[in-house]
Order: sequence, then C-alpha cells, then structure tokens
Amino acid sequence: MEEENYVVGLDIGASKVSAAVGEVQSDGSLKIVGFHEKSVFPEDEAIKNGEIENAKRTTELIDEVLQELSDSLDFNLESVNVNYANPDISGHSHKGKVTKSGDNKQILQADVDKLINDVRVTFKTQPGRVVLHCMPQDFYVNDVKAGEKVVGKFGVQIGGDFYFLTSKNESLSNYYYTLKNVKPKSTTAKLPHIEVDNLLLSPVADAFSVLDHAIDDKRNGVAIVNIGADLTEICIFHKNGLRYFKAIPVAGNHITQDLRDAFHINYEEAEVLKKICGNLPSASISENEVAVIERKNDLASIEVLLKNASLVVEWRLKEIAAIIKSEITRSGFDGLLTNGIILTGGTASMGIAKDVFVEVCKIKSVRRAKLSSKIELNGFEMLKRPKYSTLLGLLLASNQEFDSRMSNHILKHATVVEPQVEKFEKPVNTAPQKETKPPRKLLDRLKGMLTDEKEMDDVY
Repeated sequence: MEEENYVVGLDIGASKVSAAVGEVQSDGSLKIVGFHEKSVFPEDEAIKNGEIENAKRTTELIDEVLQELSDSLDFNLESVNVNYANPDISGHSHKGKVTKSGDNKQILQADVDKLINDVRVTFKTQPGRVVLHCMPQDFYVNDVKAGEKVVGKFGVQIGGDFYFLTSKNESLSNYYYTLKNVKPKSTTAKLPHIEVDNLLLSPVADAFSVLDHAIDDKRNGVAIVNIGADLTEICIFHKNGLRYFKAIPVAGNHITQDLRDAFHINYEEAEVLKKICGNLPSASISENEVAVIERKNDLASIEVLLKNASLVVEWRLKEIAAIIKSEITRSGFDGLLTNGIILTGGTASMGIAKDVFVEVCKIKSVRRAKLSSKIELNGFEMLKRPKYSTLLGLLLASNQEFDSRMSNHILKHATVVEPQVEKFEKPVNTAPQKETKPPRKLLDRLKGMLTDEKEMDDVY
C-alpha cells in the first residue's frame, strides 16, 4: 500500500484511543480506508483531564491501536496528526502591525505572512508556557478594518488581532515524551519513534469536521461544545475567527460516577444505565418503572427506579449546560451566535442532550454534530457518531484550510522545550595538595585546649 496520499489521525482520549487512515482524493475530499480503537477504562489510569497520567500504559494503548491499524492495511505507519486538550490551556488576545516596503502599495499574501511571523515573535508567553496555535481574528489596512478579503487591498500598513492558545510546557512535554515511546510501524522509518505531523487543539480539529460551510457557521457565529469523558470543551467562532476557548473538567464520566454512587453499582453497570437513561427524558418515565441490573458471579441483581436514574443523568447534564451558558456569557458573544450550538463528543449522542441545552442555554439553534461532506466513510459508518468528530477533523487538517486568509501554518505550535536532566561532575583539582596531618582525637584536642590557647584554631 503506497503511503504518499494517506493521512493518519490519532485521537487520544480518556475513554478511548482511536486511529484512522484517510486517502486524499483528487478533489481534496477524504476516503476512510482503515480504523481501529481501544477502550480506556478508569482502572487503566492512563489519561486524566487530557493530561498523561501514566506514560507506560498510554504508550501501550497507542501502540496496540496503531499496530492493529497498520497490520490490517499492510501499511507503513510512521507519522500521525494528534489531538491535545486540557483545562490549563488558555487564550490570549494580541495585536500586531507591520509596514510595507517598496513601491507596491497592494497588500500581498506575503505581507499577511510577514505580519503573522512578526506577531509570533512579539507575543511573549508567561514563564513555563508554550504557544499551541496563533489564530487570526480581524485584519486592518491603514488602521481600517479590512473584512474577510485583506489580500488585494491598497495600503502601506497591515495590522491584525490574534488569539493565541498556550499550554503549560510541562504538560506538552509529557505528551511528546509519551508519543516518542511509540515505535513506527515500518521497517524503513527514519526515526525510532512515531513522528507528529500536526498537533491540534481538539476543538480546532472538531471545526474541520463539523462546521457547516453551507450555512456559514464560522462567519455567522457558532459554539462547538465537545462533551467527552473527562472534559467539556467550548470553542466559539464569529466573523470567521476563533474568539474563545475553554476546557472544563466536568463531562460524561461524572454522569457515570453519579450513577455509581447513587445506586451502588460498578463502572460497567453505570455505563449501561447511563446509555439507557440518556435517551429517556424523566418526564416520559412512570414512577414505578424499574430497570433490573443482572450481576456476574451469582451476585444479587439490583433494581433501579428508572425515573430516579434519569433524573441523575438530567441534572448533571443541566449542570454542564449551565457552565457552557456562563462561558458564552463570559466570552461576550451571548446573543451573537446566529447559528447556535453544535454538540459533539460521546455524551452528545444522548437523546436528551439537545433538549437540555435548549432549555438551559436559552438558545433554540442547538444541533448534534453532522459529518463534513468532504469525508467518504467507505463502509466505516460508525464514524458518523459525534464522538469521532475530533478523529475525522485530524484527518482533514492535512489538506483542508482552517482559515481561507492564510495557510495552515497558523496551526503550527512553538517548539516544545523538553526537560533536560543536568549532570554534575566533580571538578578535578590539579593544584598541588598540601600535606595534611591526621585528625587528632577529640580527647587529645580538649586536653590541648586546657594547656595551650593556640590550639583553639584547631577546634573551629
């Protein structure tokens, strides 16, 4: 199998590690040719809130998934596009401005690129942090807002508003350290570990696969809300720019934990109950309806009142929706999101999720994520589910524009400074050594102190 026209996406999450291979078509669309995933359970203690908790276990999970994918396709797998997100990632606004040189007063793409490069240099991160992405928001020519088409306008000065996303360097270093322990699935690989072609913030990857160009999501204003296992992420787009990002450590696993605690059942049983209740509004369930949970190894079955379980799920979902509502208000875009909210991530598959968000967020335009028309599933129909939007976005990121005003180099993150272990060697003293007397016993020294005051210097 030839690798030139193929791209590999690797989605590392708290509930699953999944990977897919896409074949780039002549029209720029993508055909899925391979997919494999492996579930991640709490007892794995591999990933928590987007952070690598156990590098060894995480490496094993990634290695198993990529090996299966490579074997199933007879495919040399040497590089991947990978996602990244955690609650510590923060957004920062920054302005830049450059002046054109020469007689040509028309703004060229080279001028836009020069501005971006200058902004990257002038933006100073806090100590211990690294830039993930530098996202353009608005451009100005001669201090006048330029709208969407900045290239081609006349002017001697070009400026811009940018949104920088930064992460703790330690977190990103741990991420790369883990990936560098995964060997390539090829006998001819140049490096001893998997290469990372692109590392994308998870909701940025989502944007590739779920934003609807037919209704101008990015221009009209939309919030992508990805409710995963450990994290709920919100990413707001308006007037073609990324305006706001936040990751909150409350998501689907918290619903599972609520059910475990409320009904004294284990994780797997709570997951099943969550899937049942997530599709049944509590108002539609009678007071006496019971779900019987059969248990293994002759353990007594457990009866759960479905209405009570449904209320547990609903209230946690309402809490998540309320947090998202507050984040939209904090962003300053409340009332400006013409295209509303797109729900994605595993928890978005719940039948009650849309109605809960409509009720709590007071936004009528709430919809479950739909797959981009640029992806041909080619028999992998399970990838239609919202929980795979990040994975599919990682595939599209290699050959689709994120922002039509410039190339995808805006997605390239800064170099990760990996922690180095300093080695200290004892210096060799080449100076001639003075002859030293053997140490005197303490009793002899005390005797000397009583007979000769000069011996005082020896005490100290």
